[in-house]
Amino acid sequence: MNKKVKKKIMTLALAAMLTAVSVMPAKAASEDVIDTSKTASLTIHKYDITAATQAGVNVDDQISTGKQNSEVEKKLADYAIKGVEFSYLRVGDVDTLSSGGNVKLIYEIPEALQKIIGLDTQNPVHTKDTKEYFTSQQINDSLKTALEDNTATKDKLEAYAADADKMALTDASGTTTKKDLALGLYLIVETKVPEDVVYTTNPWFVQLPMTDYEGESWFYDVVCYPKNQTGVPTLDKKVRNNPDEANITTAEKGTVADFTKTRPEYTYSDTVTASEGEKLDYKLVTKLPRITSSTTYLSKYTFIDELSQGITYGKDAVIAFYDSLDKAESNVANVADSGAVAVWTKDSGKYTQDYSENDNGSAKMTVAMTADGLNEINKNYSEKYMVVYYTADVKSNNTVVTGDKGNPNDVSLEWRRTSQEYYDVLRDQSIVYTFGIDLQKKFSDNNGDATKVKFVLQNQKDNYYVKATGSNGVYYVNGKSATEAGATEFSPAADGTLLINGIEGDTYVMTETHSDTGYSLLKEPMTITINSAKADITATTANITGIQSKAGTESTANDSVVKGEALQNKVVVQTTAASAKVDGTNATLNADKTTTDSEHGLVDMEVLNSKGFTLPKTGGDGLYLITILGVVLAGAGIAWSRKKNVAK
Repeated sequence: MNKKVKKKIMTLALAAMLTAVSVMPAKAASEDVIDTSKTASLTIHKYDITAATQAGVNVDDQISTGKQNSEVEKKLADYAIKGVEFSYLRVGDVDTLSSGGNVKLIYEIPEALQKIIGLDTQNPVHTKDTKEYFTSQQINDSLKTALEDNTATKDKLEAYAADADKMALTDASGTTTKKDLALGLYLIVETKVPEDVVYTTNPWFVQLPMTDYEGESWFYDVVCYPKNQTGVPTLDKKVRNNPDEANITTAEKGTVADFTKTRPEYTYSDTVTASEGEKLDYKLVTKLPRITSSTTYLSKYTFIDELSQGITYGKDAVIAFYDSLDKAESNVANVADSGAVAVWTKDSGKYTQDYSENDNGSAKMTVAMTADGLNEINKNYSEKYMVVYYTADVKSNNTVVTGDKGNPNDVSLEWRRTSQEYYDVLRDQSIVYTFGIDLQKKFSDNNGDATKVKFVLQNQKDNYYVKATGSNGVYYVNGKSATEAGATEFSPAADGTLLINGIEGDTYVMTETHSDTGYSLLKEPMTITINSAKADITATTANITGIQSKAGTESTANDSVVKGEALQNKVVVQTTAASAKVDGTNATLNADKTTTDSEHGLVDMEVLNSKGFTLPKTGGDGLYLITILGVVLAGAGIAWSRKKNVAK
């Protein structure tokens, strides 16, 4: 074969090849069309935008593309929210509508969902086998309009997704993933949240697969970065002397006397000084968290309150709701007249109150919201102030602690949102201080009978006399009297010791009314001033971190910290010590003998009675009488002699 023939054959073969290629149909790249043989995945990263914003983190410049964004994950890593549940529901097929040369993607939307988001007012672009299809523009516009009322539509969508499939709860990094999802249009709804989430992400639709942001190809692994707003309730425990206790009964005085109710002990505060036997008013003030939809509903709101051994519950808890903190903190005498939005009593069925005793003898009260109570709170009282009122009585026995340690009264608030696995706890405390007098009665010759000595004690500022129960030199205060006649006469034991337990920090006048025979009473009453211990109490805080603790583990809010800021999970008490004066000079305050770790509880005093001057006895040898008579007669004689000389 010569060269010309070979060249001709090669030319014909090449032409044939080119012809064959030109008649083959064009084939699109695999990413340009949806591969229906594949499945998709959805990954959601959940972050706390409230805490991030407070820390100065800004991700507003980031665009949601449906693909992983390492920069966002790095910026928000400290603000991941653990324990969020997402429900996913495949609502319909994705199809292509080609008609008259017009080609577009269309999406199936069920009739019930159409009604919720308002699509039922628009005409579907296509109907096929009773299925109605809409464009993405129609769906997005309707959802946006429907969510303008937010709570109502979110509630409906959350209810619609209640029985849908659930993704796993977000983990410590705030992440949850679902793989092997059938292709189609999905509705994603946040259906359970931990306790600090107050505003859930609006429900959204996602197509699986998605077209990339550049509009060049389809991808099957979609990543979303929704954000939550968070917030927590507050807790504050306050105590005061009951104002009614400031009134003397008409039987004692004839008219009701006001023991200066404007004084600090009749105003709610973190601490109060009180006498034994006195009634106390307590209030637990909490600002309810924000509640925006059924997913953020509270599923538990319970107060666990504890009183020291020396104080006992009145078992009369009442709950009130207020629009403002000023009203919630007002010093009202009657809850019914306090301007409350609503008042719940124990018969309302909105809460339960249970009482028990701890192993150490302290008392415990649990006030728990019932289903009816939670329902009313969730629907009506978002971010309002809730106050639990109750009374208690200071006992008149040796369980009451005098001095700086005081009688601390703790409270904790446990609350949950719809996620039952995650909860939060706040704690606060109030303290009741009481004091006493530790007096030693002595006699100058060490021979007197101390049991014959009697004292009365009067509160100078409040103008009442102290009543007490006791014997053998040990007394426990149990009341007040308007008159001295109704006051207790305090008598020392045979060894001269006198212990009066349970007086409030105040100014007193102590008068010795009786002494033993032959001994002189004190010239004037003693003035005793006790400056009560005080405490600056800081409640625990629930930092907004979005990482909570599972139920059944000890927790106050969260597992972690925010930017190195440690969680304040203990009540902080900074105490100013008590002090005392007797007749204007500093006096020692002894430690409480029943609780040696409670300093500055008992005013240390010593009272000495001396023998009176000895007067002449009547009868006997009459020596003193003769002497006196002789002096008188001698004086009379001198006077008579002078008178006679003058006459001469």
